[in-house]
Amino acid sequence: MQQDQDIKGFTILELLVVIAIVAIISGVAYPSFSKWSTERKVRAATEKVASMISNIATQTQRGNLAYSQLMVQTFTGSKNQESSIFVSKGMGDKNFKQKLQNGQINCPVSSSGYWDDFGKPRKNIEGTNFSEYYEIFNPEENVIGESKIAVHFLLTSAICFGKGGNYYKATNALSKGSNVNIIVEGSATPNYIVICTYENAKKNANKCPTKGKVLKKPAYLVKWSRFGNVSKFKWNGSDWNRQ
Repeated sequence: MQQDQDIKGFTILELLVVIAIVAIISGVAYPSFSKWSTERKVRAATEKVASMISNIATQTQRGNLAYSQLMVQTFTGSKNQESSIFVSKGMGDKNFKQKLQNGQINCPVSSSGYWDDFGKPRKNIEGTNFSEYYEIFNPEENVIGESKIAVHFLLTSAICFGKGGNYYKATNALSKGSNVNIIVEGSATPNYIVICTYENAKKNANKCPTKGKVLKKPAYLVKWSRFGNVSKFKWNGSDWNRQ
């Protein structure tokens, strides 16, 4: 009987030791996992935005679309945090020619009444209805807790592409006059979007910094040309590295 009690006591002690070890390992591993998870979300958002720009630009150059747009709409979400959604849009020849005749090729940041309806399901995001869209990317969809993604501006803005680089236009915060030139691979460009963590943006008026020590990793940059050529860069702490 005494031997059975000793064995039972030793087993409980072993269990407590194992629990303690697991707790220590979990405590050490969680920060690394959290960092990895955040990096993955910022990187995935960058990949998606770059893909959306490339897709509409390619469709435009091929003639499948006559005119196209990527709009970035920023709003204060249900968590009282600034969030951004990315919406690609387009129009065919008929709509384009009519608007061209009316002098309306101006890359507006409207949710309806300008672009073609591709028959996609109507979506309501924070009170705004979208029906005229090619694709919508909402990084905060199904996110629990604090937002993970931010961009370097708050004003709803857009870029538009026409075939052969014609009718290219950037509006509001992405316009040449507003989007301050940034040095990428030794050359200055106003054609970019910086994507960073919301945690970083909170310390900079809810906008991603674009350079310097205030811009923290993970952060990425999507760069494009008027022809829709897209490049991606990663912030290494002091400079942008091509991906």
